[in-house]
Amino acid sequence: MQPHRLRTPRLFRPILLGAAVLLLAACGFGAQPTPTPEPITLRYITFPGLAAAEDALIGGYRALHPEINMAVEQYNQTPDAMLAQPPVPDIMLITPGWFLDRAIDSGGLTDLTNLWQESGAAETLQSSLRALSEREGKQYYLPVGYNWNGFYYNKAVFEQYDLQPPATWDEFLQVCETLWMNGVVPLSMSGEDPFMGSLWLDYLDLRLNGPDVHRQLIAGEIPFTDPRIRAVFEQWAQLVEKGYFNSAAATMGMQEALAALVQKDNLLGAKPAMVLSGPAFLGELAPERRAELGFFPFPEMDATQPSAEVVMAIGYMVPAAAPHRDAALDFAGYLASAKGRDVLTKDVVGGGLYAPAFAVADPGTLSEQVRQGMALVSDTQTATTPFYMSVSPAMWPVLQDMQRRILTGPGSAAGFDLDALLAKLEAAR
Repeated sequence: MQPHRLRTPRLFRPILLGAAVLLLAACGFGAQPTPTPEPITLRYITFPGLAAAEDALIGGYRALHPEINMAVEQYNQTPDAMLAQPPVPDIMLITPGWFLDRAIDSGGLTDLTNLWQESGAAETLQSSLRALSEREGKQYYLPVGYNWNGFYYNKAVFEQYDLQPPATWDEFLQVCETLWMNGVVPLSMSGEDPFMGSLWLDYLDLRLNGPDVHRQLIAGEIPFTDPRIRAVFEQWAQLVEKGYFNSAAATMGMQEALAALVQKDNLLGAKPAMVLSGPAFLGELAPERRAELGFFPFPEMDATQPSAEVVMAIGYMVPAAAPHRDAALDFAGYLASAKGRDVLTKDVVGGGLYAPAFAVADPGTLSEQVRQGMALVSDTQTATTPFYMSVSPAMWPVLQDMQRRILTGPGSAAGFDLDALLAKLEAAR
């Protein structure tokens, strides 16, 4: 008698065969190798001066994604020109203002609102800063930092004449007069750099007329010849006529204007005591020289006007037509991650030139300068982008000519025709 064989019902045979295949695959038999991702090179456009921080960011990201390379370029054209010439870049550093507005309005950017949520910027960034780039509740760039503007002053000079940082315009004029009477030039400025010069236009207009009028001026809704705007230039011209600006200001570059505050032997004449600037432009000064400078906000001129500050934020935009858009978004996601924020805190914010656009676990680790800038911006009701960054590049040469004229015309033998200057500015629009 033959032993009885157990027969597997046909119905279960495919199931058992499948289970055997899965078991073998789990043991490594018959498993398909994980495909190696195709190498990708992202075209990355940036500004000068951020190489150390960007190298750290790129290095951290490539450690996770070795198949992705970065071809880093500095801007050699305007952002709108780069976006108009295919193939467009994959990721671009940008500041809110005219160029970002144009890119958003043209539909050329990827919606990054989700990354705002992931990075915490939507909750931690002040509403005044969020408004700089918001369109119908959406965001099209990912902010990583921002800087503030105001007066940097030589602390030793202020101590020598027992001066305190002024809070009001009258106090500011008294500081200027005290310095001038003691043979110290009160103010430095770069006539060669329209960005630095236009900060005077920004702040005098904000303090005299308020942020609504300033927004209308930027947008072209009111002309430069408006009596309220004329009053702004009159205040500026009066400071020049009184001799409060460095006599060489019209031909000084930005770095000369900043370095003049801390040079022991100033070859350009008497050492000026103050300059209207932002911290990002102090990066060329050695740390020990920067330590010689104190800071105070632009003084109040009309107590009835709401508080407002000029802020330059930086962040990333991803063109909608980027050849490697998914990889660019993944890199932007890394910037928004905890690891990316740690690098930004150490290498961007740690330099003392930018404040973080996201929450920092221990604000006490930030420099006093950064904490001061953060407090200034958090306390303000309105933030505005610098005038220079808010208007068409066609205006830039005219702005440069304007500040040279205003630094040399008032009080000169040749005279100063303010109305002609304002008419020229309006015509340039």
